[in-house]
Amino acid sequence: MSETSTLVGYGGHTIGREELTLVPHTGNRNAPPDPHHEIVQALIETLGFRHIGVVHDEYAVSPDGMKAFGVLDLATEMEGCRFSIGLRNSHDKSMRLAMTCGYRVFVCSNMAFAGTLRQCSQNTQSRSRSSTASL
Repeated sequence: MSETSTLVGYGGHTIGREELTLVPHTGNRNAPPDPHHEIVQALIETLGFRHIGVVHDEYAVSPDGMKAFGVLDLATEMEGCRFSIGLRNSHDKSMRLAMTCGYRVFVCSNMAFAGTLRQCSQNTQSRSRSSTASL
């Protein structure tokens, strides 16, 4: 846990980016969602195009792998504070892909989701990873 972001996961357990890639992808045929790790990778790649690095990130995944929550602390900082991004995603359409950013973000598996700016995306079949990352 960092000073600028808080992630409260299932039972207090959080995982790293490498472990996120091991979460099984369980989509349905009508609107197959992107795997959680691909959304994170697209976001990190898009930040990289803008010369913004990630200095710390952690994730929480539901026991069935359907819901994922995460926080990313960014290399962009000012004296005494650092920007962070919070995100959440689901494969079962129980919530939209959403991101929040700010000097302080709070993401919790009980659906608490707070930050300075928040953006949501529809769970649609036509959503691409590039449009996801541009949120």
